[in-house]
Amino acid sequence: MKSGTVVGRVWATKRIDRLPAGALLEIELDGRAKERVIAFDPLGSGDGERVLVTFGRAATNWFPEGKAVVDALIVGSLDENGS
Repeated sequence: MKSGTVVGRVWATKRIDRLPAGALLEIELDGRAKERVIAFDPLGSGDGERVLVTFGRAATNWFPEGKAVVDALIVGSLDENGS
């Protein structure tokens, strides 16, 4: 898992039926490099919000029967980072 900040939304006019209600968000991951990913958000996160993102099988297994085309999933909203 990695933490990051929501920096934008990705609008898709067409989506596959297996993808449940939720948004596609652009996340700038924490770290030295300015890496960005698109993650599926079932939580309703907003711009500027710090989130926790999981990847790969952990993201896919959240969906029914583990069948999804999503490999990045927002699993939490971070209130503070403990620094």
